[in-house]
Amino acid sequence: MSRWIRVQTSIFDHEVFAAEPFTEREAWLWLISRAAWKDTVHRVGASVVTVKAGSVFIAIREMQVAWRWASTRRVHRFLELLSSQNMIETSSETGKTCVTISNYAKYQNAETASETPHAGAPKQKQNTKDTSPPDTNPSSHRSEERAPAKPTPRAELLAVLDEDHAEPVLVHRQRLRKPLTARAAQMLAKDLSRCPDPNAAADEMLVAGWLSVKPEWLENRRQPRSPPTSKRERSILDVIDERLEQQNAKASFFDEQRTIEHESGSSAAPVIHRATHASRYRP
Repeated sequence: MSRWIRVQTSIFDHEVFAAEPFTEREAWLWLISRAAWKDTVHRVGASVVTVKAGSVFIAIREMQVAWRWASTRRVHRFLELLSSQNMIETSSETGKTCVTISNYAKYQNAETASETPHAGAPKQKQNTKDTSPPDTNPSSHRSEERAPAKPTPRAELLAVLDEDHAEPVLVHRQRLRKPLTARAAQMLAKDLSRCPDPNAAADEMLVAGWLSVKPEWLENRRQPRSPPTSKRERSILDVIDERLEQQNAKASFFDEQRTIEHESGSSAAPVIHRATHASRYRP
């Protein structure tokens, strides 16, 4: 007899698990977790696409990044395998793929027959050892459904980013071994919202390899940088300046040691006499 369990979709972003490539089983569960639980619409450029409950409207590239697979070809082969087993149906629209999970409502509907009492229930109850006291409060059975969902890193990022940018940011942080928690994602979303274009800021964050992003970082990155002067050029210029100073000092010394004789009213050229130290002629 088959049985099933409820698992929160945030398990794929949980910081406890290492950022490793998905197995095919994990990729299948990921598709189920990402399926729309009710009819919704997606806008792609100037087009609006209706996505039915139980379907995922996503790009092949986004699945490859989320699953950490080496190529999109492997994603195509996996989807073809699921389609051949009648587990999904696929269609391509506006550059994206719509993946419809077969029998999604049958297994995800909370009011399915698997949850309602049936003829075999009393026998199963007799054969099952349960040490917990019976719960006689009818409202407690629905407390889980009424409790507010806990925030997830993906949900926090989707508040400011679209699907095509939120998932790569999550994968980027995992590759840096700094996976996002819900609180860290909330702070990152706040910084992204301060940028003129949050999606473009997320792209800059990935290219630069940053853990986060701030508007002033983007501004500094866009400013042109003047090429630094090499140490060799500075040392050569210093030597040239030093030689020029030495030549000027010598010229000043000779100017002080010479005298000029010139007769007033004479057309003869002036005679320049240089003072010579007697010590230069001594043996």
